[in-house]
Amino acid sequence: MKKFKKVMALSLAMAMGLSLVACGGSSDDTTTEGTTTAAGGDDSTPTTEAVADFEMPAEDGEKIYVYSWNTELGDGLLKDFQEKYPQYADQVEYVNLGVGGTDPEYQTQIDAQLQAGTGAEKYPSIIAADNDVALHWVQSDYTLNLADIGVGGDDTAEMFKYTLDYATYNGSLKALSWQATPGVVCYRTDIAEEVLGAGDRETVQAAIADWDKFFETADKMKEKGYKMVSGPDDIKYPLADSKTSPWVEDDKLNIDGWVNTYLEYAKKLYDGDYTNKTAMWSDAWSQGMDGDVFCYFGTTWFLYWSLLPDNEDGTNDAKHVEDYNIVTGPQTYHWGGTYLSVGKDCPNTALAALVLKTICCDKDVLKAHCESSSDFVNNKAAVQELIDEGKGASKKCGGENPLPAFMEAAEGISLPYATPYDAIFNGFVDTASQAYNSGEIKSVDEAIQKVKDQVSDGYSFITVE
Repeated sequence: MKKFKKVMALSLAMAMGLSLVACGGSSDDTTTEGTTTAAGGDDSTPTTEAVADFEMPAEDGEKIYVYSWNTELGDGLLKDFQEKYPQYADQVEYVNLGVGGTDPEYQTQIDAQLQAGTGAEKYPSIIAADNDVALHWVQSDYTLNLADIGVGGDDTAEMFKYTLDYATYNGSLKALSWQATPGVVCYRTDIAEEVLGAGDRETVQAAIADWDKFFETADKMKEKGYKMVSGPDDIKYPLADSKTSPWVEDDKLNIDGWVNTYLEYAKKLYDGDYTNKTAMWSDAWSQGMDGDVFCYFGTTWFLYWSLLPDNEDGTNDAKHVEDYNIVTGPQTYHWGGTYLSVGKDCPNTALAALVLKTICCDKDVLKAHCESSSDFVNNKAAVQELIDEGKGASKKCGGENPLPAFMEAAEGISLPYATPYDAIFNGFVDTASQAYNSGEIKSVDEAIQKVKDQVSDGYSFITVE
């Protein structure tokens, strides 16, 4: 009973927290089995456990349902699967719930079906999960160990390690992602040429190779009348991924050193006039892309679809759309991603396994998907072939190819301390940082206390000292 109450409390708290994060615009776009342990670390590194033999599914087998929150997966890779295996096309049905991927309603609807099990009308055999909520299902008894249905081993050999670590719980691989979302720094080459003397990747990476150099370059930008970044919260994703311990250990709140660093660095950016003091995703924040801002921390999808995005007809009126390029920057990190898990009562696990093997592991399928959609895929061999063939150049990089830089950044990501709390508690830090920057809070210690208070108010089962 005690465990049940804890699980339900975590479910409600996570749902409420994600709702607040989503409404605040600080996130992209309950739990069935609660946990307060990190996803990464020694106990989550994929094991060498045997992968069950895989046999092609029967062509007259039971239908499976693939759940997601928008049309992207259904109109993209799932159609690629159906085209490759037309004999199974009618056995795989896509269910678009039409709510945000981090909206509590998405999680609630799927969990209700999972709990109904074989009694569900359309059981979620495959569940798409946004990075911010994926661990809810990765760490759940309602999803399968993929090795048990014949997925693993050679299937995942070309995937970026961080995606496998993130999706592994207690030594079992519980989800796969077809995409990788390495974080980079998107910088203005014209500003770099004026201030640093050159705009090539090597020069700029050397200028922001660590945080000390980052602030040294910020001084140079300021002297020339430019802003280093648009707002102080631009640095939150890379710093959050620099953590050296999880948010919660043995049911106790843990304030890792990155929290202090972020609060101090964001305040320095704010007070030092290194930014336009904007908030991420605000109109003012975006205006700097074609204005006086030197760089933005972004990721794969950010470069293609958020940085000076094209008009609906494919044209682009931005003055500096071709004046950008990318480097790794002071810290490797990730931002976003989608993971696919398999429900434990899936009526046709062979078919679910084949879907995952095809849309998450098949080099040729993923290579074609990357080339046609610019979605950076989680297959190193596919990406390398595109690079070797000279494909992938982008106007957002002045005609250069961003794929090598994305590849390098993805190889350097490590997420050993991920927990289901990350998106929520990181949001608490962001809220405290904003209050500290504005002067509402007078010190880092007060800001940290604000974070502790928010955790204490919403998560009674976590000890806050």
